[in-house]
Order: sequence, then C-alpha cells, then structure tokens
Amino acid sequence: METSPDTYARISSHKSNAVPPKRQRGRERVARILDAAGAVFVEKGVEGATMTEIAARSGTAIGSLYRFFPTRESIATTLLERFIHDRLEALDRICATTGPGEWEDAATGLMQLWLGRRAERDYTTLLMAARPDAETVTKEWRARFLSRVIALLAQVHPPARDSAPARGVVLLHVLKLAPQLVTGEDDAAIEGELRKIVLRLLAAR
Repeated sequence: METSPDTYARISSHKSNAVPPKRQRGRERVARILDAAGAVFVEKGVEGATMTEIAARSGTAIGSLYRFFPTRESIATTLLERFIHDRLEALDRICATTGPGEWEDAATGLMQLWLGRRAERDYTTLLMAARPDAETVTKEWRARFLSRVIALLAQVHPPARDSAPARGVVLLHVLKLAPQLVTGEDDAAIEGELRKIVLRLLAAR
C-alpha cells in the first residue's frame, strides 16, 4: 500500500535527516516496512517491538530503515496516519460513487470498509491506545469520519437531510461495533442483521 507524500512530510519533523521515498521501488519498500512493523507491534506490543526486528521482518537493511524512519515512534505515527488516511479516502469514494436511493451500494461499501483489513485495525487500536494524546486524537479523527458519514446519509436520501447528523452518530457507532460482532465466516447471520440496521439508517426508515 502506498503512503502519501503528506504523511512523510509530517514524519520528517521527527528528525531532519528522514528521507521520504521518491521512487516506486522505495515506496514499495516502505510499504513492506510498515506492514512488517504492524505485525511486530501486534505480536510484541509497542514497547517490545524493536527496530532491528522490524528491519529483519521486512527484509530491509537497518541503515535503510533508519533512513526512512528515524524512530520507532515515527513508524507508529505513519501506521496510524496511513490507516486513517486510507479510510477517509474510501469514505470519499463511496460518497462520490453513490447517488440518491442507492442505499444497498452505500451499505455494501460501508460494511466492507469496516469489516475489512482486520490486521491493520488490530495494530491501529494498539498504537492508538499507547499514545499519550489518544483521547484527543481519537476525537479529531472520529469527527472527520462522522462528517463524511453525515454527508453520505444526506446524499443517498436528500429528503431526510435534517436527520442525517443524528443518524450519522448512530451509524458510526454501529459500524465501530461491527468488527467486534463479526469475527469469522460463521457470523454471516450477525453480519446480515447489522446490514439491515445500516440500511435502515441510510434510508431513514
């Protein structure tokens, strides 16, 4: 997965000699580093993860790792920002491709987004909990998610635009709960019931 240049601009503030990748090969290497780091964080915890193990797991020379990420904290920050950035972009795509009355398509997109990428969600939750400013950052990101969900609700059912803010709060909580309830293939019935709730909220029924 490709990480945005803006993310590297923010990360570079951790240390002036951090070098963002300019070529596709470098971006692919960074993606491998981030994926490996996520797995190490889940297995060893934030404090137990080491730069040496992250380098080994990603098949990266330790010098190259430090060139892209000068600290373990910079990796953690990039992982969090990558997850949030990708989810916000996905919400924007759903909104851009879903018109009035297309509740089924909107429900499918939202359910897939919140139930997919479980590994990333696991380490994102872990890394967020380890931040001293977790409460503040969580509120900021949740507000950005909510604004997009409200926009989607207003778009798929314009006559119920006035109730979109309230429905958006409920819908976001339902989506947040979904991964805790749907944990495997045997939970198809539960996923179906959740989808019905999502559809009712989208259609303002």
